[in-house]
Amino acid sequence: MDPTTVAALATAEAAGQQGQPTEGRPSVDGALSSKSGGRKGSGARVTRVIKQKGELLSEEEKKANHIASEQKRRQNIRTGYDQLIQIVPTLTPSQRSEALILQKTVEYIKYLLMEREILEGQLTDIGQ
Repeated sequence: MDPTTVAALATAEAAGQQGQPTEGRPSVDGALSSKSGGRKGSGARVTRVIKQKGELLSEEEKKANHIASEQKRRQNIRTGYDQLIQIVPTLTPSQRSEALILQKTVEYIKYLLMEREILEGQLTDIGQ
């Protein structure tokens, strides 16, 4: 990014005008992203540049947008695994292996399906 764009981004972030265009400059969509996904380490600010219709993004801006999108995708995956850890009773937050989380999730779903079949069988027995 050229120094003018960097200065514009810093000014917009400092003023809290994220997502609002400034005179003749691209608008800024600031996103807080953390490589560690809530684990140890500090978060890094990723800034995404959005230009007016018809303007092309520079290679640096494309790369920044791609990195921001990839970090968002990875964070969404981490959030999904965190939700599975909360839902599946045999998982604990210290178990961070994705393979283990998926394996125990499958076992839990099979258990729930078996319980459902048992309950449906009991309902049909009561109904007869």
